[in-house]
Amino acid sequence: MEEEMNDYEEGVELENDEVANDNEIEVEDEEEEEAGAGGRVDGDGEEEEEYVFRFKSGVNPLEWTENETSGLEAYQQFERLEYEALADRKRKAIAATNTEEDVAGTSVDAIMELINYGGYRRKTRKLNKKRGRRKGSKNKLSPGVTKLLGEASLQYAYGNFEQAISLLKEVVRLSPNLPETYNTLGLAHSALGNHKSAFAFYVIAAHLSPKDSALWKQLLTFAVQKGDTAQAMYYLRQAIRAEPKDISLRIHLASFYVEIGDYEKAAESYEQIQKSFPDNVDATKTGAQLFLKCGQTARSIGILEEYLKVHPSDADLSVIDLLVAILMENNAYEKTLQHIEHAQIVRFSGKELPLKLKVKAGICYLRLGNMEKAEVCHAYILNC
Repeated sequence: MEEEMNDYEEGVELENDEVANDNEIEVEDEEEEEAGAGGRVDGDGEEEEEYVFRFKSGVNPLEWTENETSGLEAYQQFERLEYEALADRKRKAIAATNTEEDVAGTSVDAIMELINYGGYRRKTRKLNKKRGRRKGSKNKLSPGVTKLLGEASLQYAYGNFEQAISLLKEVVRLSPNLPETYNTLGLAHSALGNHKSAFAFYVIAAHLSPKDSALWKQLLTFAVQKGDTAQAMYYLRQAIRAEPKDISLRIHLASFYVEIGDYEKAAESYEQIQKSFPDNVDATKTGAQLFLKCGQTARSIGILEEYLKVHPSDADLSVIDLLVAILMENNAYEKTLQHIEHAQIVRFSGKELPLKLKVKAGICYLRLGNMEKAEVCHAYILNC
């Protein structure tokens, strides 16, 4: 093992000065990339990049897996850092807006004087330099790091887990933002039975590769096995960010909210599912029932009506029936009849209206004092 490390000494010594610079460049590039990468588009057409975690120069990532003096779970540390980063970004955005307002209020003569002096031009060049990223500077591994990674993988494959861990720790020191390094460290520690350390490394790997839904799902499974609902919900939300089209993850989140008694958030989760997957009848009905459970009748009716707007001619009968029942419970008989009549014209055109809707229509006519139509419905029911 000592001979193996000596093989890298020359390369590592040459890299030491470069590593500090590379780390600084990587952090700067990440910020630059965030300014120009695709993200949420706001009303002005500007894009806001999602938060991406990176270890900054001078931080020892291994301390995150060894030092527990903070009293915080690893995920809580990451959650706090994300909150601070996003708050800082918001402050910078507000400051930039204020600067633009100051410039807008400056006279033309003052602006020309500033341009002629050169200060504004220099500042513009500096700002422009920050947009975009120098090609090849991100994820570019030095030969020494590549060699260490290869040897560590070989030692892991041979079952020499301690040797693999030692090599991988050196990789972390030289290039701290490689998610595969932490993932392999997790695997090696897991093979040695150090499950707590393994979990900590998996957490870092996931935050360095936030679009890898498989890692988040793995952490979610661990958290559920531990019975830690708060931690499980955190990993579940991250998994949804990574794979927003996975409906099972969204249903799982809604189930967690039901489990802790937060029916409003559970209903809103099902409402989001319904918006993303408008054909999902179960999500629509469950969301409506949960809104009812937390006393939000209008939102319950709204989610059902939204489904009917999307499916005017092929709506599921159970959704129509649920909507009609909720409206009748709230004495909205005229609106109930509007929905039943619309179903008769659009959904059941040329067909007999289902008996359960005919019965409800008769009750509504009776409550509204329209005895003639109520008797027609009653006669129809008797002849069925």
